[in-house]
Amino acid sequence: MLSLEMSLGVCLGLAALALANAQQIDSAVGSPANRPFTVADAIRMNKISGTAFAAVNAKSGFATFSPNGRWFTIVVRRGNIERNTNDYSMLLFRTAEVFHHPRPRLLLSISSSSNNAGISDLNWLEDSDTILFLASRGSEPTQLYAVRRSSGELHTLTNRRTSVTSYAVSKGGQTIVYAAERAEGKLIGESVLRNGLHVSRESVTSLLRSRLNRADSPNLFVIKHNDGQSKQLRTLDEADMALSSSMLSPDGHYLVVKTDMSKIPEKWREYQDPIIQQLFRRTLPEGFPTGMLHFELIDTRTGLSEVLLNSPASYEISDVLWSPDSKSVLLCNAFLPLSGVESKESDSRRRSRYAVEITVSDSSVVKVAEGNLAALHWNPRTAIVQFEVRHSAEDGTDIPGYAYYQKGAEGWRQLSSVSSPTERQPEIIAEQDLNFPPRVLAVDPRTKRHAVLLEPNSQFATLRLGKVQKIDWIVAGGRHISGGMYLPTDYVAGTRYPLVIQTHGFREKTFIVDGPHMTASAAQPLANKGFIVLQLRDILPEWVETPSELQRAMQEYEDAIDYLDQQGMVDRNRVGIVGFSRTCMYVKYALTHSTHHFAAAIVSDGVDAGYVQYLLFYNVDPLGAADSEAVIGEAPFGKGLRQWLEESPGFGLDRVQTPLQIQALGADSVLTEWEWFAGLKRLQKPVDLVYLPAASHILVKPWDRLVSQQGMVDWFCFWLKGEEDPDAQKAKQYALWRKLRAQSRQ
Repeated sequence: MLSLEMSLGVCLGLAALALANAQQIDSAVGSPANRPFTVADAIRMNKISGTAFAAVNAKSGFATFSPNGRWFTIVVRRGNIERNTNDYSMLLFRTAEVFHHPRPRLLLSISSSSNNAGISDLNWLEDSDTILFLASRGSEPTQLYAVRRSSGELHTLTNRRTSVTSYAVSKGGQTIVYAAERAEGKLIGESVLRNGLHVSRESVTSLLRSRLNRADSPNLFVIKHNDGQSKQLRTLDEADMALSSSMLSPDGHYLVVKTDMSKIPEKWREYQDPIIQQLFRRTLPEGFPTGMLHFELIDTRTGLSEVLLNSPASYEISDVLWSPDSKSVLLCNAFLPLSGVESKESDSRRRSRYAVEITVSDSSVVKVAEGNLAALHWNPRTAIVQFEVRHSAEDGTDIPGYAYYQKGAEGWRQLSSVSSPTERQPEIIAEQDLNFPPRVLAVDPRTKRHAVLLEPNSQFATLRLGKVQKIDWIVAGGRHISGGMYLPTDYVAGTRYPLVIQTHGFREKTFIVDGPHMTASAAQPLANKGFIVLQLRDILPEWVETPSELQRAMQEYEDAIDYLDQQGMVDRNRVGIVGFSRTCMYVKYALTHSTHHFAAAIVSDGVDAGYVQYLLFYNVDPLGAADSEAVIGEAPFGKGLRQWLEESPGFGLDRVQTPLQIQALGADSVLTEWEWFAGLKRLQKPVDLVYLPAASHILVKPWDRLVSQQGMVDWFCFWLKGEEDPDAQKAKQYALWRKLRAQSRQ
């Protein structure tokens, strides 16, 4: 449903947003007087879209200013458990009022019952009145819309059968390029019934459903204002899903896209980058996408495409910025070609990434700067470009810094200081930390005066929260490990608590009540049930897709248990562990290879370097098979099978001594998890398979989150504490688990 009226979730967008102060929130941490924090509270939490992983004081792009600087928008969302929707509100602020108790205007609200965002990807047009955005209304596919700031008038700009995934718009709005999912095709027709089907790149689920799955690579379309018709654009290789307006030249003539190459030049093996080295370790059939991206330039008028820079591109969407005159384009975080340069320069290019300017007319390349930068703004009057200096994406430890370069007659030079083109307008930042929920501040860049614009979670002042702290330790061999520890709300030093390890990431300065990913993560609800929860960071990229990857991950889990045991904080006989996505493979390896005891485990929708997954999806996803070969060290045939028998977790099911819950998210996920479910059932080991047929990989819908996250709390309470929720609706769940417990004791 799309409405210009105020909804329940939108009431927070007005005066009520100036609610609990910092002292109230702080008093809620560990306070026994407040109500326990639950999974439902996590789902209903009001979130500022775009700030989920923002560092403290980071400008994360969630506030979108009009070109004249007089207005800006912020999008707020919350889960609605009763309706199984996510409710989004677009709030409009007048810039001049931010230090004078502003009352935002609700521009529109949208409820989405799909797995797509209700409102995302906002762009103002030059008239400072029109805002373009993507929206998913109800269960409908995502489309491109425009709303008028002045009147609230709403227009639909696309009407496709599949979702629009991203778009780019020229400066004046005369040209729009968008990417849309490919439609499912009918697989079984009269010809197949008569002649059969010679299977080529169809997936198992496509054959079972008799319909072709949507391809990962989208179709690209361009709309020109003069005719209003969508025309498809072609690329040399498969297009990446993500577009942004910085990729389209201001005059709408050219589009820069990143495409997935089907063949990687052997020369690129010389780049000293762990991700590039990882891609070269894969063995793929000819013609399949390799995972290596490069830049293409498309003429939107003729539809012709050509390689823009013959070198690898990164996976960042913000790596492209056009000059105001549309004659050249900045590419950031890019490698430079290795051929045709002297040895000293070639050595530098092997190691480093650069920001470069490419002139469209003659394809000439000029270095601007070295390092991991993102181009933010090119001032047409001063020819000064503002760059953000990127820091670690894993933990968001550092506040972003800024660098300024100016283009002159003799090339580019760095400036020691500069007046920012946006210096007169306030900075809109998200302030948060491990124990302080996000609030939005307006900061005067000159005086540093600040004012609170939104404090969207007043309810946290009445909820009991476990204290969260970062922990670091050094293990044998000098390896450094760090993570985030959630303490029980009734924590008493010297008491040993049950431990749950969440294995897929930690954000050092971000307030997270569940996990960096919402699937099978419930840190604060578990802390309220008397658990210590440890969130571990992902392992270093240089170990990914190597035979050391599984052993390294398992060693970190064992080291974490040993460390907390030595500190007298946890009961090592009551340890639970959770795997999601790639870390399912790590958890399954630990369950079959570790000498440490895990009292219960959960895995949700992930890879596992297993023989069944390898064969089921090789036909359509050889990248996944190549990944498994790199992790195990061999292909599972001939002498390589002996290596798989030892290292692949699926061949060690007889060694599993841990009750395991498997969460399957969608039809493909059922197939990927079936080996473990059926194998453990055959061995009469305790295993529970929970199927969510319409769930996405990272859970979005409130009901799916409730099943996954509350199921996690119930599972660990049952196996690690012997506790059951008295809710009568869970009677069948506990009847099954009691049977599994009796089975495990036989």
